Amino acid sequence: MALLDIAVAVFLTIILILGGYQIYFLPQKYPLKSAKKLQISIDEKIPFKPRWVWIYSFFYYPFICSIVLTVKDLKQFCYIGLNFLLLLFCQLIIAYFFPVKTPSHWREYDSKNSLSERFLGIVHHFDKGGNCFPSMHVATSVLTALHITNNLYASFSSYIFLIFLMPVLISMSALYTKQHYLVDIPAGAVLAGGLFMVHLGIYTV
Repeated sequence: MALLDIAVAVFLTIILILGGYQIYFLPQKYPLKSAKKLQISIDEKIPFKPRWVWIYSFFYYPFICSIVLTVKDLKQFCYIGLNFLLLLFCQLIIAYFFPVKTPSHWREYDSKNSLSERFLGIVHHFDKGGNCFPSMHVATSVLTALHITNNLYASFSSYIFLIFLMPVLISMSALYTKQHYLVDIPAGAVLAGGLFMVHLGIYTV
């Protein structure tokens, strides 16, 4: 894309992220049902490692925005944007009719103990929980990796699959920061995979 087109795409991506969060938090602000717990025994055995919050937040957003650098024109960008909006819509429906929240004791830590815990406390201030199934972080990062792979495979061949290391790290950060149950992770990946297939079905070059 031309430099101006890239600038426009980046601007629209940021607007979509900011606007998307307003929609994402609606089930927390106006719940229809009481939140469930999907905890299994292994969830309590996963240690709390607050330093992973930096991957959970700061690595996450640049990774999403990087998809702009891989699209060939604004038409493709619009179809990819639509795909992410469908993901947001699916998450919204699931969160309203099958709300899931992590245990309250997972958020019982000293927010002044370290910079990582202080920042995690800021995350928790905005994200009260209630829509953690499936993991939106995992779904979004997997969908991003799928689109980047699809866009760049012809240029980088099988090496491009290394991009999936990022969703793996984000998945680990979601568990180590105790933001999600283990079951939220594969659920997010499956949702992303299904919606990517939808994209392939409707987007034509």
